[in-house]
Formats: sequence, structure tokens, C-alpha cells
Amino acid sequence: MRRPSSWRVSSDYIGAGRYILDDERIVVGTEYGVQCIPRPGSGRGTAEGWKVDLGSRSIGLLRGPNDTVLAASVTGIFAISSDGDVKWGTHSFKEVVNEPVAFQDGFLLTTRSAIHWLKEWNGSEWRFEFAEVLGKSVQEIRLINLFEIDHHVVAGVVDYDSGIGRIVVLGKNGKRSWMSDPGPISDLFPSGRGTFVWSQTGYGKFETRMSRLDGHDVWQKDFAGIGTVLPDGSLGLIVGSNEAPEWDDWEYRQLSPAGKVEVALRGNGRTAVRPVCKKDGTIYFLGSVLPLDPSGSRADYTSFLAMPQEVRFQHLMGIKTQLPVYDVYLHRYTAGAAQLEIVDKVSGSDSFGDLQISGEDLVYCDGRDLVGIEA
Repeated sequence: MRRPSSWRVSSDYIGAGRYILDDERIVVGTEYGVQCIPRPGSGRGTAEGWKVDLGSRSIGLLRGPNDTVLAASVTGIFAISSDGDVKWGTHSFKEVVNEPVAFQDGFLLTTRSAIHWLKEWNGSEWRFEFAEVLGKSVQEIRLINLFEIDHHVVAGVVDYDSGIGRIVVLGKNGKRSWMSDPGPISDLFPSGRGTFVWSQTGYGKFETRMSRLDGHDVWQKDFAGIGTVLPDGSLGLIVGSNEAPEWDDWEYRQLSPAGKVEVALRGNGRTAVRPVCKKDGTIYFLGSVLPLDPSGSRADYTSFLAMPQEVRFQHLMGIKTQLPVYDVYLHRYTAGAAQLEIVDKVSGSDSFGDLQISGEDLVYCDGRDLVGIEA
């Protein structure tokens, strides 16, 4: 039975990419730019809504200084005040493929060809060209993740056409200090203590590693997934593959910091969105199930499906006009539980927006709607 939502708000959200929540408002990326919506709920909703036309699709947002929002459109970067005024901005970049990421006293902006470090829109302080690690023949990239560890930039990037890429570590000056061997990189996230976790999925390779900034491996496992770090340093991974029928439903695995698998529970569907964790260690994640077509071939359905993260990227960038429609399950794992709990379900939808925890609410995406559930 479907659990009633705490609140639901409709918007012009494109249904993928970073959105910003606070007590009074929700700010989302749209086909035309950015929209601010009053947040529903008890004692909230007093903020006024607004829309900003940036002239192209917005694909990511970042909280900026002085209560501004930094909005990346396909062709530029803009700073928007809390009242919806554009403070500064430019359309001078090649196609942008990710939201801005905070770094030092500026931010990182990723285009199809490079990572740029900026303080404002008047030119890059430095940039790192992907041709240095992927080769000059690569025309378009898909960014897996990008973040800072100990004043270093860690990035996972793949060739959009082949899915083969590398993990790259850059110093604060943008110079490469380490890169992985080429492979089908499928996930990357920081894991604390100067380490990061990365997975490879496809071409017969399924593995996950925890590595240090110099590339030294702490451990390696023979499975792959999308994950996050828990408050106690444990890791939560939603493990799966795109190459075998038994992986139609992915599995939640919890690992100790040393890499020991301590929990393994089967979920519903495949995961495109990173799981989130409450301070008490409770994990939430989404599983998307593609309903079977009775007239279709079971072999076609289960063989070499696109990885969910790739489908999410296509949705974010508007690459495909028609994408699959799923049954979406919101899972919860509570420490010590013998099975996963299905908290909510929506049918005939998609859910490519980031999961977020805001106050007492767990917020997820149902198409263009954002839904709040009491966490």
C-alpha cells in the first residue's frame, strides 16, 4: 500500500540534477533556467516564488556566497540572488555537463572538454583538459563525480561513447598528480580519511576499490555499485550489473571501513541516484524497475541494459527525448534489520533527482514533482 507523502510540490524541474532545499524554498533547474518555489509544510511556504530565464537548460545548482545560487546552464554560469535577480553571468563556455562544485574560495565547472576553476565569470584561474587523460579523439565526456579531498580535486570521467575513462587526482593548481588505468568507471565518492571509493562496471569488469590520493589501493572487491559513506565510516553500496538477468534487482551491501561485507539484502530495481544516510546510520535509496513488455523478448530486456547512471545523465542533458518509464521504490535500511523496508512507491514515473534529507524530510523526485516523506 502506498504511504501518504508528507508533501508534494509540482514544478518546472527537469527531473534530474541538483536542487536546493531550505526551510522556506525549493530551487530547481528547468528547461529555461531556474525556478524558486515556496516549500510546503507546517510553518513554511512564506518565501515568494520566482523564475529566471537563462536562455538554456539548467543542469545544476550550488549554494553561493551571500545567499546566492550558482546556476550552471548548458552554455554558462550565473549567480542569482535570493530574490531571483541575476547578479552576474556568462554564456561563454562550451557545453557544461555538471553542476558547479565548491573548491577553495571558488568553484569548479565541468564542460565537455575540461574542468575549470573560477572565482567569478571573468575567466578560469586554471583548467584541466580531459584530452590529457582520455586522448584527443574523445569528443564528449560524461562526468561520474567531482569533489575535493585534502585540497586536491578528485574526478571520474568517461568517454560518453565508449564508457571507458579514468579517475584523476589534481593538485590545487590543476596539475595532474595521479590517474588510474583506463576502464569502465561507473561510480566515485569520497570515503573519509583522505580516501575515495570507485567502481568499474562493464566489459566483463566488475570491481570496487578504496584508494588514497596517490592511487594506492586500501582494498579491492569483485563487485560494483553506487555508494555513500556512513557516519561511522562504513560504506553503503547498491550493488549491481548491466550484464546478467539475476541483477534486475540490485542489492544493498554495507561494508566496514576495511572492506568487509557486513550486510547484503536484495532490493527492488536498479539504482541511478546515490543513496543518502541519516546521522543515526539509516540508509535510503531508490530502485527503478522497468516493467516487462509481455510482447517483448526477455533476453533483450536483460542483456546489456544501459547503466542507470548513464540513463540519468541522458535525462539531465536532454540527450534522448524519450526515456524509459519505471516503477520506483523508495527503500530504507535500519541498522540490524533483517530486510529492506519499502517506504514509498510510484508507478509510471522516473526518479533521477538527487535524494536529499532536509530537517525531518526525506525528499525525492517523481518526474517533475518533488516529494517529502517523514524520514
